[in-house]
Amino acid sequence: MFNYSEKSPLLNFVNRLLDILLLNILWIVSCLPIVTIGAATTAVYAILLKMLTDEEGYIIKSYFKEFKANFKKSTLLWILHAAGIYILYLDWQIVLKTETPSILLLIVSIISTFVVFAGFLYVYPLTARYDNTVKNTILNSLQLCFKYFIRTVVLLVIIAFEYAVFTWNSALIIPGILIGPMIMFYTISATSRRIFLQTEMEQDN
Repeated sequence: MFNYSEKSPLLNFVNRLLDILLLNILWIVSCLPIVTIGAATTAVYAILLKMLTDEEGYIIKSYFKEFKANFKKSTLLWILHAAGIYILYLDWQIVLKTETPSILLLIVSIISTFVVFAGFLYVYPLTARYDNTVKNTILNSLQLCFKYFIRTVVLLVIIAFEYAVFTWNSALIIPGILIGPMIMFYTISATSRRIFLQTEMEQDN
């Protein structure tokens, strides 16, 4: 969106912040129909992955181009993702409403929660970067999750911390809405890009 100057770090920071704010607004508006959350999220990751190397171009034009290009696959991924979250919700309702839940039930619930959240962690960045089927995208995401298990756990902890910061009190609600989602997406994008590059290098060798 902007031309960055190597001689003005402050201007670069302000311009980048404005880009993130604009991208956040586009994402929120695009998510309003609910069913479009997957396509909106994939479009965001497509821009952020390019933003990490200053290749994003014009934000609005690039965003809607990616939104349209990945709409069908991203929507199906979101439906599956949402279904997984809903099943987890029902599962934890059973756990919480059971006076003495069994150890097995707790273990299954915890593992299921990790698989759904961590397993889908790389789904949208993968969709943004690679052309693949829905099935293979989910399988690749799960594979990356377990292959880089420690890194994935650290990433989840960082995201949880960022979420906690933006929801700490009422004074942070507005900043949290305006830039919170993009800060978390940016964090995921940075980690995903390093993992993708490492995986590509391993495949080339």
